[in-house]
Amino acid sequence: MTYEGRKKYLALGAFSLLFFMLNAFTFNGLGVVLPYMVEEMGWAWAVAGLGFTFLGVACGLSSLAPAISIRRLGVSKTMMIGGALLLTGFMCLAATTTALVYFIGTMFLGVGFSMCGTTGGVNVISHSFQKRSTAMGVYFTAGGMGAVVGPLIAWATQELTGEWRHYWWAAAIAAVILSMFAAVVTSDRPGDVEVSAKPEKAMATDGWTAKAAMRTVQYYIVVGVYTSFLLINTTVHGFAVQHLTETGLTMGAAATVMSAIALISAAGSMIAGMAGEKIGARELTLLSISATSLGVIALMIGGNLFTVSLAVIGLGVGFGFSYVSTAMLMLNLFGKRSNLELYSTMSLISTAAAIGPALGGIIRDETGGFMLVFLGCGVLGFIFVAALVLLRAPENPQQESTEDAEPALAA
Repeated sequence: MTYEGRKKYLALGAFSLLFFMLNAFTFNGLGVVLPYMVEEMGWAWAVAGLGFTFLGVACGLSSLAPAISIRRLGVSKTMMIGGALLLTGFMCLAATTTALVYFIGTMFLGVGFSMCGTTGGVNVISHSFQKRSTAMGVYFTAGGMGAVVGPLIAWATQELTGEWRHYWWAAAIAAVILSMFAAVVTSDRPGDVEVSAKPEKAMATDGWTAKAAMRTVQYYIVVGVYTSFLLINTTVHGFAVQHLTETGLTMGAAATVMSAIALISAAGSMIAGMAGEKIGARELTLLSISATSLGVIALMIGGNLFTVSLAVIGLGVGFGFSYVSTAMLMLNLFGKRSNLELYSTMSLISTAAAIGPALGGIIRDETGGFMLVFLGCGVLGFIFVAALVLLRAPENPQQESTEDAEPALAA
């Protein structure tokens, strides 16, 4: 759906606030609350990590749902459905007494995140704004600020009240309010007209169908990069706080480190959005995955001011650039025609990233630490650094016959 005038700015604001809440109270906040939950429930870290995995799996497997829902029901109803799912998930976490309730809650949150998250937001914003990169930078920056606030709220809630469940009740209230606001802003009103986007110079790669794009090696390189970002992101947010406390930091200092990463990430998203108007998306993505890989290696070492600072900068820059750069890389390679389907399919395939927290929890229980977990994340990141160095744009499908077109190999 495309909006113009004031309505497109209202839509940007609504989606940005909603993404702020999602980042504050799901993946980012859960990693800070988990140590308190593990301590009270007496769980192994494999159980805690499995809940993170269920969150990621549910988010990934449901990634096609918002595209289908938006096509059939519209943006507004999709936001309402997502809000109901988020409410259910947060209530389950607030009422957790067993691992089963925890797992159910994280699965509801994963589906709710998909319905209210980036698929709808990126689609509406990319169709409504001529300067797509800048607008998406605003959107992802808002999400980054949520990631800044979430860990601090979780830690402060525990310090002030001694009860982590209050954090999840607050999240439930925020989910209802902001999803309803997004639904109201995007609802059709009498006199509203579906508006076509303003004409602009077509990119050379515009016109790809989803089927044609999915036959190229380039598409799966982008998907692989995006998946590696998600795996490293969820693994870091799941275990970094515990790892940092085991290497000498206090719980408050560890939570502050996570918020510092998120603060740099938020600034990085805005910078990436503006930079995307001037330099190539491939270069932005390459910078992002390189910084992420270096940052997670520094986090693995931990234990001193230099390595922790390097981890904060590397992960902050890497995470901040990642969403904007990969979204723009997908647009630049394959155009807007099938972007909703391509982005949703990428999110579905990236469900594989959910193995990170589950495997990480098992490794922690077996080895007594998280160093091998973060080493594996770093190695994965550098593999895709090499893939991006070799990446070249695929040939325009309009220059090939529909039946005889072959996947364009990276040179």
